Amino acid sequence: MERCFDENGFMIVRENQCCEHYEPDDGALVPMRECWCCKWSKFATDIHELGNETSGICLYEGNKEGVV
Repeated sequence: MERCFDENGFMIVRENQCCEHYEPDDGALVPMRECWCCKWSKFATDIHELGNETSGICLYEGNKEGVV
């Protein structure tokens, strides 16, 4: 899957994606191992359209554009 980034360089993620930086969000209702429940993701504040899927942004610095 090709990585996409927003205008600030943050990675755009789909709700069911997950990476090695996953950390559970203490406020998640259902603790599933996917971006939707990760403390680094923001779905409610910045929604992006990737086809017809719900997507958000990953705020983990290691996933920013240009970081290897």
